[in-house]
Amino acid sequence: KMKEKSKTAARCRREKENSEFSKLAKMLPLPVAISTQLDKASIIRLTASYLKMRHVLPEGMIYVGGIRAQERDFIASHLLQCLDGFIFVLGADGKIIYMSETASMHLGLSQVELTGNSIYEYIHPGDHDEMKAVLTAPPPPCVVSYPLLLPYPQICPEYEVERCFFTRMKCVLAKRNAGLTSGGYKVIHCTGYIKVRYFMFEQYDGSGGGCYHNVGVLALGQSLPATSFTDVKLYSNMFMFRASLDLKLIFLDQQVSRLLGFEPQDLIEKTLYQYVHAADLTHLKESHQKLLNKGQVRTKYYRFLTRHGGWVWLQSYITIVHNSRSSRPHCIVSINHVISNVEKQDIVMSQLQ
Repeated sequence: KMKEKSKTAARCRREKENSEFSKLAKMLPLPVAISTQLDKASIIRLTASYLKMRHVLPEGMIYVGGIRAQERDFIASHLLQCLDGFIFVLGADGKIIYMSETASMHLGLSQVELTGNSIYEYIHPGDHDEMKAVLTAPPPPCVVSYPLLLPYPQICPEYEVERCFFTRMKCVLAKRNAGLTSGGYKVIHCTGYIKVRYFMFEQYDGSGGGCYHNVGVLALGQSLPATSFTDVKLYSNMFMFRASLDLKLIFLDQQVSRLLGFEPQDLIEKTLYQYVHAADLTHLKESHQKLLNKGQVRTKYYRFLTRHGGWVWLQSYITIVHNSRSSRPHCIVSINHVISNVEKQDIVMSQLQ
């Protein structure tokens, strides 16, 4: 009888526990089809992540007046599609606090699988140090003291600093859908910001104190165009070139003569650095280093000198192409978007113009 009572009590406890877990799962902001399939460990992991998310955004989402909840959800889902990427939030320790469901389209990894786990489990080991730097809280921009007016420095309670970086993330998509991958990793361009908040605390002697702490990094991750440039349609404001790994130009398409004024043969055997505005060379060098390190990059906007003076603004998507036999880096291919008309045409910046 004692054994039967013990078994009955244990069964009742399990039923109550399962019931509470089921209630908790239903409260998570997930589709019912997903929340009903979660195991207990996943429910706890996702719940903890949701609570951390409330810490990062304590006011929740900004309410837009006159828009009903259903309409907001509809707009939110379409915004993610328009952004052509996935949104994620990281804690100071690198834990993934939030990951939008669109991550599965780019990485093949589900929202449930990623949320609550460490970002370091999903990025290339060579990018760990860079990720630590991204998660490090920068010094506050507004801690200043005015001795003549105020006896104490002015504390900035919260501030945000832009973050823009490239990282290689695990990709388990089928080869035909994955785009460019190397060793199972895919280059993701991340743009967003780090949110830093000032926290008060009491010291041992009873006096007050405080410190700044990173409460989260919010970013948009986007895949870069695949290496199959034969499938890329070149619009009227675009041109393509091939170059060696040191950016010495090997081939340019005919669009370059209309957009830049140079004939392709004028530029061949010259380096890209020779035709970039001096003020943008640092940006180009940084992009070049990232390209050699990660295999793919999207440059910042930079100025390309044009024939007979002036320049146009460009942004380039550059990829390293590997030799199909040896798998060694062979050359680079770049798709370039011209985003302005010729500027300062009366100014000659180089003898090459």
